[in-house]
Amino acid sequence: MSDVTVSVDNLSKCFKVYSSPWNRAYEWLRLGKTKKHEDFWALKDISFQVNRGEGFAIIGPNGAGKSTLLKIITGALHPTSGTFSVKGRVLSLLELGTGFNLELTGQQNVVNSARILGFPQGYLNNKMDKIEAFAELGEFFNRPIKTYSTGMVVRLAFAMFVYMEPQVLIIDEALSVGDIFFQQKCHARIEKMLSNNTTFLLVTHDIGSVEKYCENAMLLNRGQCLFCGPSSEAIKRYYSLEKGPSSNQLFIQYSIPEDEKNESLPDKSPYLQANEYHISFWPDKTAFYDTSPAPSIGDGWALCTGIALCDETGNARKVFRFGEKAFFYYEFEALKDLSVPIGALTIRNSKNIMVYGKSSYQFNSKTFQRVKSGQRIRFRRSVVLNLECGEYTYHVGLNTMSSGDYMNLTNLSQAEISEKIIRLNHIEPAGNFVISHYEGMIQHFGICNLPGDCEIGIFSPEHTGAS
Repeated sequence: MSDVTVSVDNLSKCFKVYSSPWNRAYEWLRLGKTKKHEDFWALKDISFQVNRGEGFAIIGPNGAGKSTLLKIITGALHPTSGTFSVKGRVLSLLELGTGFNLELTGQQNVVNSARILGFPQGYLNNKMDKIEAFAELGEFFNRPIKTYSTGMVVRLAFAMFVYMEPQVLIIDEALSVGDIFFQQKCHARIEKMLSNNTTFLLVTHDIGSVEKYCENAMLLNRGQCLFCGPSSEAIKRYYSLEKGPSSNQLFIQYSIPEDEKNESLPDKSPYLQANEYHISFWPDKTAFYDTSPAPSIGDGWALCTGIALCDETGNARKVFRFGEKAFFYYEFEALKDLSVPIGALTIRNSKNIMVYGKSSYQFNSKTFQRVKSGQRIRFRRSVVLNLECGEYTYHVGLNTMSSGDYMNLTNLSQAEISEKIIRLNHIEPAGNFVISHYEGMIQHFGICNLPGDCEIGIFSPEHTGAS
């Protein structure tokens, strides 16, 4: 028996776009003999398969066609051409809470939804208490939906769907519902469903969820599939698509005006003078390895020319003891004139979870206002490896930002900074290393060992004051 649960073959969807309602009416009256619309292909020749128990993500920028694809798979839309098939009971959280009767209570809506979806009478009798507890609505569970807040409706819908035990669960941007505690419950429930061979289709901009749940992913852009395969590679290409310096706007934004090329820097400037060299130590060339085989994501603006992982003495290392300090050295050559160079470093564990990620601007490091084509930018990063023992990969990258935005960093939110940063070249992964046990080591719980201290006291029941 085949394990393929979801199969999509050359699926396309075309919408007719009319400039006015009159054109639609005129075309209808002419029985289609006169064309008064433009064809908009929301999807074009999309194909993929998802196996039973697999998590599969569909990612891409806004307008890529992600939600349209899910609506076709769930039967809400009909394709223009191509075929698809879905085996097993399908539940979709495309628009949480739609279809609820505002006059019915939360419990009554759960029963009514189960009936509409074709579940047998009494199917939820032994699940209702679990749904009520999961939703955390308290007395509102037995009050009309019209008294609910939007968040309460979402909680009820999510709780109801995950306890209906679907064989295929389809979610469109619905894993960030409620507060952090409810989100943790949702993620834990998704993990349990995956372990029970539920097939999981996810559309989201939350790349962390893609990394966590989906082994494979498809990258869509303007209705076309740019990549379908391992989610790690799809994510790299997504970031390159979103942040890559391929637009004319970037040339305008980062071109260097003639009247700024020789400007003097203010005393409190975050920039170094062009002739300053700000690396305290750089290892011997024997510590660096060949970077040519490493996967590189870029758009021809920079080239990685060297990567080394060393200990405090500058010797190349791949095995470290817990708590040791590791030094990451990486160098990029500018292939075009660049604005402010920003170095990135991330570390991921064997489950592909990012356990560390920082860019050079987060250290308040002085940098350069611009880099000329042909110059090389070097970064030296040190990290104390207070991580659980095991194997890790590290990833390095060169980004850039306009000098005006860089001067204004303290006034920008993290989301605003992320929007303004442009990825020029990323090496993912750049290499790997191992953190080993040592004699007498007392291991911590969890991914990382956070700094802190602990005090212990003892007192008798009759004594409550401090000694």
